[in-house]
Amino acid sequence: MNWKTGVNYLVLFGLCFLGGRFVASERTERTSGEKRGELAILIDDFGYCGEGTKEMLDLPIPFTAAVMPFSKCTEADAEAVRQAGKEIFIHMPMESLTGKREWVGDKGVFRDMTEAEIKARAEEAFSILPDAAGLNNHMGSAIMEDERSLSAVMDVLQEKNVMFVDSMTTAKSLGRSIAGQKGVTFLGRDVFLDSTDSVEEVKKNLRKAAEVALEKGYALAIGHVGPEGGMVTVQAIKELIPELKQAGITFVTVSELAK
Repeated sequence: MNWKTGVNYLVLFGLCFLGGRFVASERTERTSGEKRGELAILIDDFGYCGEGTKEMLDLPIPFTAAVMPFSKCTEADAEAVRQAGKEIFIHMPMESLTGKREWVGDKGVFRDMTEAEIKARAEEAFSILPDAAGLNNHMGSAIMEDERSLSAVMDVLQEKNVMFVDSMTTAKSLGRSIAGQKGVTFLGRDVFLDSTDSVEEVKKNLRKAAEVALEKGYALAIGHVGPEGGMVTVQAIKELIPELKQAGITFVTVSELAK
């Protein structure tokens, strides 16, 4: 090999080396610039032995199960949640502005209760579900707009050092402001997933939640077992897990999201 050939090899090697460095650098920048987000799914209405309970708990992702504290299947469903390694929340029945009183149940939180009675009701819920990491409202538009009633609930959460999730059943909710006053960790729902019999509609809502998470870094979506979601919601989540993970979504519990 003469000296000219040697120089040509060196030039070619140098160009390949620099090109490789450029490609690697570009790939690193692209990877580090990809959006990522955490998505917490809160599944309401455990405690009724509702459709999809077992299948939901079998999903291979972390999520939080909101259990009705005063229902016929409260203990059975709560134990199933624990055995599945999922996080427990209290799904607290609260008075609605539009729904019938009996829809809330005998042991809900109502505006005609004294503050002491409301606190005792919340304490009773925690005595039934002592390992609950937090509480969210079942229905509850009337209570979420009533400062006195909601403050009494928040006092109990403050004492127990657990968080509150606002299901956002009213646009006039005082949840964030009162939680802030009481020093209670607060998260608000970003997307409702179900209340539909269409798997594709739930998928659409899941993708919307993922978009929110990728945009701001996190999102909280609420779905259901039983007639409001059940197997429709289970199927949609199960089928979409790979897609959302590929898009940069990490599934977490609600309390993990709050951290």
